Order: sequence, then C-alpha cells, then structure tokens
Amino acid sequence: MKAYGKTDKGLVRANNQDTFRVDVPESGMGFLVLCDGMGGARAGNIASERAANRFLETIQTADAADTSTDTLADLVEKAVKLANTEVFELSQSSPAYNGMGTTLVGGICVDDRVILANVGDSRAYLIDGDKIAQMSADHSLVAEMVRSGRLTKAEAKTYPGRNLITRAVGVDSSVEADVYEIKMHEGQTLLLCSDGLSGPVTDAEIAAAVSQAPTMEQACTQLIELACKAGGNDNITVVLYTK
Repeated sequence: MKAYGKTDKGLVRANNQDTFRVDVPESGMGFLVLCDGMGGARAGNIASERAANRFLETIQTADAADTSTDTLADLVEKAVKLANTEVFELSQSSPAYNGMGTTLVGGICVDDRVILANVGDSRAYLIDGDKIAQMSADHSLVAEMVRSGRLTKAEAKTYPGRNLITRAVGVDSSVEADVYEIKMHEGQTLLLCSDGLSGPVTDAEIAAAVSQAPTMEQACTQLIELACKAGGNDNITVVLYTK
C-alpha cells in the first residue's frame, strides 16, 4: 500500500487554495483526501484546509476490526458532515469568510477496496496501464448538462460556466456526499485530482503519465508539468494510491 501527493499553485493564481492529506499507517488501512477551496484569497485556503483536516481526523478513527463496506461508508459520510459543519460555521463567523466552501474527494483504503466520498468536481480516476476510468461524478453545471445531453464532453471543455459547481462542502448547513466502493487489483492506481489537472489535461495524457513514470513522485511531478504546459490556469493537486 503506497500513496503520494503533490500540489502546485499553477502559473496564474496568486495563491494555492488546494489541500491534500495522505496517511498510510501500518494498520493496513490508508486514508486520503483532496480539497479544492473557493472563496476570497484566504477563505478558500482555510475552507480546504479545515475540511481536509476534519475529514482525515474522522476517517482515521476507523476500526481495523470492522472494515465492512457499510461501516466504512457510514464513517466517510460522517466525516463529510463534520467537515461541512466546521466550514459552514466558520463561514458564518466573519464577513471575510462569507461564501467560503470547498470540494472534497477522499476516503478509506483497505484490502482491495476504496470507500470514497465525493462532493464537487474534484475527481477520482482508476488507472490500469493506458486505460483510465472516472470513478466519481462531478457535481457541476457542465456535468449535469452533459448527463442530460445538452452538451457534449468536448463542448463542456470550453463552456463558459464549466467552473460552476452545484454542490460544495461548507456552503450550506448540510451537504450530501456521493459514496462509492471502488475495487482495485494489483497494478491499478487510484488518482485523486483537482480540476486544475482534469480540466486542461486529457484522460489519455493522465493515464500515460501515471503508467510510464517509474515512481509515484515522478508521476505527480509529470502531471503537474502537463497541467502547466496546458496553461496552468488553476491550482493543481494530485494524489496517487496503489494497494
């Protein structure tokens, strides 16, 4: 079980509002989370950091003696709710924090499973050689338009409202996360990323970078370089995990 992450502010943004956390202890379980904050200059940073920390702290309480999918799914849902409450209450405490929020994608890795929670448009991909599949569904305006047939995937790449998300942690007093069970086998890699990567870089380019890099560290560096070569218009964060 290995995991590695890296983040970069990109070439345009003045600061980095992304946060990731990775913990792979010797208990046989791994814990991952990635958040892409939104709001004012500091508000987005704080929203993503607070949400990531609270989510991670909560899922780290998982009991190695009870790793049933239902139990872990309940725990990641609880972790999202606690993260949402913390960010929302903070947003109400000061005008400087009004409107703050964050995406969140993360979960618990155990045996051949990842129990994953998702809110917003940060993504989870499963990569197997040159094959790549998006495992999470975006909560965004363009994703809903693609699912309803009003936009093609190609049109969504350049649609003016492509950065508008329809669900976020901390914006309202409650939020619903999508929860997935992802089955993995040897040789596959789970990738979590912010839209600073998935927006400008194609799925094929992502898969090639991950499968061809000799180490996770080099794969993360290569992915960030690809996003920067494509413009680097947003913060870029990637987390890789293999069982």
